[in-house]
Amino acid sequence: MVFGKENVLDKKDNTKRIQEIDMAKGLLILLMVAFHLGLFNAKYPHACQIVYAFHMSGFLLISGYLFSVNREPKKFIKSIYGIVVPYIAFEIVYLLGLGMFGKFIGASNTFDGGVLTLLSKIAFLPSGTYWYLHTMAICLTIYYIVNRYVMKGLSGILISSIILYTLSVGIPGFKWGDIIYFIIGILFRNANFEINEKLKSPISLLCFVLIIIFANDISRCSIPGIGLTLTFLGFIFDLKDRIPKCISNYISYIGRNSLAIVLFSPLFTVVAKVCAPFFAFDGTRIIGTICCLSMIVTLCLFCAILFDRSSLSRIIVGKNIYSKL
Repeated sequence: MVFGKENVLDKKDNTKRIQEIDMAKGLLILLMVAFHLGLFNAKYPHACQIVYAFHMSGFLLISGYLFSVNREPKKFIKSIYGIVVPYIAFEIVYLLGLGMFGKFIGASNTFDGGVLTLLSKIAFLPSGTYWYLHTMAICLTIYYIVNRYVMKGLSGILISSIILYTLSVGIPGFKWGDIIYFIIGILFRNANFEINEKLKSPISLLCFVLIIIFANDISRCSIPGIGLTLTFLGFIFDLKDRIPKCISNYISYIGRNSLAIVLFSPLFTVVAKVCAPFFAFDGTRIIGTICCLSMIVTLCLFCAILFDRSSLSRIIVGKNIYSKL
């Protein structure tokens, strides 16, 4: 990797999708939904620990990599609007839903506070998977402001990292162990390191397995966690050309709709947990997970279509959120 050179990635057509990255996002979002159902947690605790070490880390790294800091302020504000407004809207709905129905359905998260507690959680301690949007909004804003108005290149990344670390000390829901993956992503972009090509390797899966076998600490905020994230992405990028195109196209389709799934899935995941007792006959928990996962993803995509057709997407996100197959 060579830093400081003219950024070739910023000159590419940013409207053109990278199928390897869409496919990685698709598998990561499916893992996120599946393991947030909680059906696997007691049965396969080690598998849960492994997946939690890399599934959202991969999203943060990809988000940092795809972010072009050279966009005009007007375009940047529009992109931040598409993160902050849906985050606030869906976090409020999620918390109010937990407050009213959480105890009845046995949700792991609860909310019993008033308006001040609600505002505090939105600003400092997000619930559900919405922490990802909260983290991205802060990271993108700080990095953009520093790079545009203070310092560019590696110096800008260093200054941004210091500011982000300082904020992580004071904001409970904004964790350095998550931020570091965003920073890795922007470092890759700054170095013109095309992750979908350079991380791709036929031995990525072997490296992934070796880390699992020999690592003492498998968590998101650890060196093995970084290794798992990079090797998993490398494995998926390599897998894309080795599986039938119809399968890779469908997984990429899920990846293109990952924002819709991030927004809607926490609402349906809470409801899906009510269905868990119906699958008590399956000791492996696999059948229940597949059925609930399929239901949640289908409902998320259906809601995305409804939001687009009713223009709610443009109001809340600033654009349509559903991408066709």
